[in-house]
Amino acid sequence: MHQRKYFLITIIFIAGCLISATIYAQSGPAQNIPDFTFYKVNGQPFSRKDLTTNKKIVFVFFDVTCDHCQKEINAMSGKFDVFKKAEFYLVSMDNFAGIQLFMKKYASKMNGKPNVTLLTDAKQQFIDRFLPVQYPATYIYSPKGKLIKYFGQNSKVADIVTTVNN
Repeated sequence: MHQRKYFLITIIFIAGCLISATIYAQSGPAQNIPDFTFYKVNGQPFSRKDLTTNKKIVFVFFDVTCDHCQKEINAMSGKFDVFKKAEFYLVSMDNFAGIQLFMKKYASKMNGKPNVTLLTDAKQQFIDRFLPVQYPATYIYSPKGKLIKYFGQNSKVADIVTTVNN
């Protein structure tokens, strides 16, 4: 009787793990740009309808205190002259004072560029809608809003450049 109980508990546990893994695998990065409302530096709302439609769309989700975010954005900034085929939307849940300090310190070559828009996620929608796995999360979408590639933490900027420019 004891072995049967142990066997049933083991089967239930394995089934639960498989179901969880299946659900997690299906909830990867957003395959299409979802609806959202973020805010620009001037406080104006910014939504999906405000995105460019003639270039690739790059969302970078970051936290100003994240070491990986600082390194990756700094590396992107250093190569920003080759990112001409995309519009960049840098999204953070931090306040604008923190975002602006972050940009000055780690992304000076991106800061103020016409193809870079800083956004704050005041309503905390990014995580629920774009489904990032970790910070930083970089999404490259086609002009029609279809996911081309998702990059997580420790991505090589050279791979991001290649994906954006192809």
